[in-house]
Amino acid sequence: MNQDEIRHGARSLADILSTKIMGQKKVIDEVLLTVLCGGHALLTGAPGVAKTTLVRNLASALGCGYKRIQFTPDLTPFDILGGDTLQFDEQNPDIKRIVFSPGPIFAPFLLADEINRASPRTQSALLEAMQEKQVSLGGITRPLPKPFFVFATQNPIENEGTFPLPEAQLDRFLFNIEVPYPDFQSEVAVATLTARTEDALALNEAHLVFNARDTVEQVKMSSSLVEAAVRLVRNTRPGETQLQFVKTFLDFGASPRASQALVIASKALALLQGAKEVSPEHILTIAPSVLRHRIVLSFKALSEKQTASDIVTLILKDTVF
Repeated sequence: MNQDEIRHGARSLADILSTKIMGQKKVIDEVLLTVLCGGHALLTGAPGVAKTTLVRNLASALGCGYKRIQFTPDLTPFDILGGDTLQFDEQNPDIKRIVFSPGPIFAPFLLADEINRASPRTQSALLEAMQEKQVSLGGITRPLPKPFFVFATQNPIENEGTFPLPEAQLDRFLFNIEVPYPDFQSEVAVATLTARTEDALALNEAHLVFNARDTVEQVKMSSSLVEAAVRLVRNTRPGETQLQFVKTFLDFGASPRASQALVIASKALALLQGAKEVSPEHILTIAPSVLRHRIVLSFKALSEKQTASDIVTLILKDTVF
């Protein structure tokens, strides 16, 4: 597909979303990058900042089916994946048969709302789906629809009754998108919205946006910049970096999957901004959202109230491009 067509479609989508979500341009751009890359995203923000509204309108604008799961401690894998159920024949109640009943994960867009409120056992039900885009149950592997996206939300403020997401699951999210409060003028606009608003209408160029992965991969990126991106990821690993603060504040760093994510996300950002090839600025801009959820803070970092974003910012400053 043509890069200009994809860029135009993405910008049209951004314009649609900006009429529904006020004052969140950076968040909308990163959601667009998630779709362009065919990835998944974790939206982190306080209640009421329109995380669910953003995903619902994104699905609506792309003309995709949308399912929302409210994650709770009593949620089970069956509630997500589905499974075999016993059904009676309508004509003859004496006849019974086992039928597979698909769960909400078989929707193109899945919103896992407050994902950290479910048990680790239930959270792990998403692992195969997010990586392989298929579900294996009862010895049968069933493909998920194309496209398939998981957008999960979590509240960074309230931790009571929550279960931290395991590293294996966090690593499957392309981005951890921080959703801040809107600025003053945007919040004034939000305050005057009617309580009931219609979802976004479907975008004509939707197929260009969620089939863009192959075109994104063709965006030029020099070998020296690919090496710089890998060097940046390796600098998050205490056992491989020479940065002393990383050894002090991190227990574990990002995996090679983060290197892949950083490269494809940088290419998507370059495409979105109309650049002919990836520059160091593209890597520096998108790196925090790619890396902040893939590093594990040490006890010392937690005791000194350092955040993952703080550490990533320091690593960016000390990595040579």
